[in-house]
Amino acid sequence: MRELKNSRLKKETKPRKTRITVSPPTSILEAFERIVELAEDSNLDSNFLKKAAPQISYASEKLGISEQQTILLALFVDKSESSRILISEIAEYIGCSTTRILRLSKDVDALVELKYLKVSKSQRNVSYRMPWEVIEALKNDSPFIPIKGEISDTASFFDEFAKLMKEKEDDEITYDKIMEHTEEMLEAIRDSTFAKELRKYDLCGDERILFIFMAYLYVENDDNCIGFHDIDNLYDNCDIPTWCKRELRKGDSELFYYKLIEFVNEDGMARTDSFKLTDHAKETMLPEIQSKNIGKSQKGLIKYDSLTAKELIYNSNEKSNIEELTSILTQGRFQGVQERLQKAGMRKGFCCLFYGAPGTGKTETVYQIARKTGRNIMKVDVDKVKSCWVGESEKNIKAIFDRYRNICQNSDLVPILLFNEADAVLGVRMEGAARAVDKMENSIQNIILQEMESLEGIMIATTNLTNNLDKAFERRFLYKVRYEKPTVEARKKIWEIMLPAISEESAQILAGKFDMSGGEIENIARKHTVNAILSGDESIDLTKISEMCLKERIVSKTQRVGF
Repeated sequence: MRELKNSRLKKETKPRKTRITVSPPTSILEAFERIVELAEDSNLDSNFLKKAAPQISYASEKLGISEQQTILLALFVDKSESSRILISEIAEYIGCSTTRILRLSKDVDALVELKYLKVSKSQRNVSYRMPWEVIEALKNDSPFIPIKGEISDTASFFDEFAKLMKEKEDDEITYDKIMEHTEEMLEAIRDSTFAKELRKYDLCGDERILFIFMAYLYVENDDNCIGFHDIDNLYDNCDIPTWCKRELRKGDSELFYYKLIEFVNEDGMARTDSFKLTDHAKETMLPEIQSKNIGKSQKGLIKYDSLTAKELIYNSNEKSNIEELTSILTQGRFQGVQERLQKAGMRKGFCCLFYGAPGTGKTETVYQIARKTGRNIMKVDVDKVKSCWVGESEKNIKAIFDRYRNICQNSDLVPILLFNEADAVLGVRMEGAARAVDKMENSIQNIILQEMESLEGIMIATTNLTNNLDKAFERRFLYKVRYEKPTVEARKKIWEIMLPAISEESAQILAGKFDMSGGEIENIARKHTVNAILSGDESIDLTKISEMCLKERIVSKTQRVGF
């Protein structure tokens, strides 16, 4: 009896287990936040899966993706402020080997296929980024649904093809995928003249996509001089296949046989390195494009009315120079200035140089001048124009100025020719150059100098060079604006503009403590905004902002900016 009593006493005095209840998530981002917290150093083991099960299940069901994909997406979202997320970074965070994550590559590929991630595969390096529209969808607590452009005619077909080429430029799509998507798009417009005529020719897949690419260059840029440097952009790693180059050089391609393309004729001689669509191809395959005038040289320009107004903060000297230049480039005044220059026997063209430290607003200034004066921009990326083939770089530079002249002739208002980050061509020329590369650099510079002499429009070059500017270029730039790092007072204003919720005191502290450019401050503001979206906390934490500034400065010191 006593033993039974003791037994009952033990049962009664045994401590009861307390059940911990975790409230279910109320949004996708809330579920992701908990998943990420639990995943750190977890190796995604069974304990993690058990603890995170409610959050994983909730987000998976709401997004319509598998639970494994949900976990991976949460981890990518946590690193979405980076434009180059590496698999090794995800592995390091969860405390496992990169190989373990690579085993989940099918799920990562599925997220890419669903457009939740963009993948960049360049020079055998693979990285990922999360599109802003995905973040916006998650912020609105909804799955991301890609908006497909409606392809109803030849014009919309080439608009969508242009988007594919933009992805190709960013190494986010392969040649094979371009072919696959293009075939789907052709099927969507199968009753159009372009698709019908294309079906008449017995072209293999590679020849067909090559012709479509050349037609795109004509439609997009009125390009009647397509070089190998253009065709390179169609292929993976910008490496045109040997068979393709050989057939084009010899004129053995089926595209020549069917009279769809021809060599460019220069001074009565056929150039075997440059091609264009035949008049037959333009007339029979692109009649609707021709009639709508879509192929004019205005295509591909940055339209002034597409530019977003931004308040830029300058130091006093910069501000007065920019205001004066903007005033001169307004429509009525610029025409009057040009007429007076011409009467005085002087050059009509306006060549301007914006130079100084990276991130000080040189390129953005050009955009704002264009927006205020109503001028479109023809933007030139010098590094992409340069080719490894002897003589092609020089032809490319000439083609740029030829196209600009053509645009000026067909425009009511002369656009701005922008040589952005032009460090590669504005440096001191090599004397007694012996190497082919040095000779090419000098030749390019000489061409630009000659073109600047005869320019009748507006050219603006931006560069990070401060002490290595060739004297010949210096003489030809009518306006030269030097950009200095912003003063403390200017930095304070930039902080207040970029982070409207920041207090005046905090802005003053950051401006005094960190000698940052406007571009660097904007980076910090963007990171803060991303963090605010993910956490739901939009308050300004001075300590966290300061930590971001310290990290930004480390990046700036270890990475080369520009050329």
